Amino acid sequence: MSAQENNSQAVSARWGINPMIPYLGGIATWFAANGLQFVMVPTLVIITLGGTAGDLAAAQVALAVPQVFLMMFAGSLADKSDSRVILLWVNLLAAIPPIVLGWLTYSGALEYWHIIVFGLLMSASFAFMVPTRDALLSRVATGNIQNSVMMALIAQFAAQLLGYILDGAADHIAGPWAILAMQTIALVIGFLVTLALPDFPPVPSQDDERSGWKAGFSIVWKSSVMRPVILSSVGTGIFFIGIFMVTLPLIVTDIFGGGQLEISILNFTFWGGTIVSTVIMMTRRPVERRGRAMVGALIVGCFALMLVPIAPTFGAVCAIAGAWGLAAGVNMTMARTIVQVEAPPDARGRVLAFYSLGFMGSAPVGATLSGIVTEFIGPLATTFLCAVSMLILVTTLIAVTPVWGIMRKEDEPL
Repeated sequence: MSAQENNSQAVSARWGINPMIPYLGGIATWFAANGLQFVMVPTLVIITLGGTAGDLAAAQVALAVPQVFLMMFAGSLADKSDSRVILLWVNLLAAIPPIVLGWLTYSGALEYWHIIVFGLLMSASFAFMVPTRDALLSRVATGNIQNSVMMALIAQFAAQLLGYILDGAADHIAGPWAILAMQTIALVIGFLVTLALPDFPPVPSQDDERSGWKAGFSIVWKSSVMRPVILSSVGTGIFFIGIFMVTLPLIVTDIFGGGQLEISILNFTFWGGTIVSTVIMMTRRPVERRGRAMVGALIVGCFALMLVPIAPTFGAVCAIAGAWGLAAGVNMTMARTIVQVEAPPDARGRVLAFYSLGFMGSAPVGATLSGIVTEFIGPLATTFLCAVSMLILVTTLIAVTPVWGIMRKEDEPL
């Protein structure tokens, strides 16, 4: 099946609404909640409970570990079930943990193990949300798939920025419990928006080898195009996500004496950079040399993070985070586009689950390593070490895989 055919599967609208609208709305509400959570967890662990780097690392691991075990099963379920039904249930059930944690925080009964349980439950929800949502993109998209990927990413990034803004406001108005209340509201709105999606029955498969959950791994491993993309996503999870989840919040609090507001500002500058680069790419023709753009952006990110240890002020760290975000927007757009185009329609959920697993499933490793190394050499040196390690991985991929030569397919619509 050609890229044009993959991208034009007929979908009947519900209530006369273009399916892309509730699709993007669902992404926005989910990642607004995720943005609130991203700052809320380190705030509760470090500031509210006075935890250590190891405590924060363990909490971040809890937010990622269930994905490792559930992501491939969730991708298989997305390929074999009505995706709308899955998304409705995930939004509804995901609203329960922040309600409980919010009440515990408000009543002053919060304990560290409550945050761990919260992280495990939200990670399980994330595991089912991501491959289902990603597999739908090619079915609701029209025209250029790269632009559709960028629209989805902009909705994600902008919603996360909104989450960070609300985080900072909550710090001055009511405290951490208000963040959890807003997270609950966002997830309930996501449920209501998802009601407007049409039904998405599974795509029939003519290949018996793609009937199991292992098909995602098999298809990716046999693809010389997708394999280096997945490997780069694993490296990103280990070396970049660990920095983002553990060391940067500690640099804000321990080196520059910041708090929840400053953590929100730092996250805002990173995701602001991703939005800027993604919007710029939307105004141009589709990128032809996608592999080159992807690895080039990773290299820029590595060099940006190497500057963090010599940053003299918090403002300088934010500027570096913004530059890193600019590069990350290019990298994420190219990687997601490549996988969307290469994945077979009847196994797209499993292939994209494997991609997400490589990216987010390796995050517990990155968070754990960052937490352990930070205890010995501090957050500044850990950031530099992770950036150098990622640079070595990217250089190796360029040398031994065809990633540098990955191009846009000729039959893709402009």
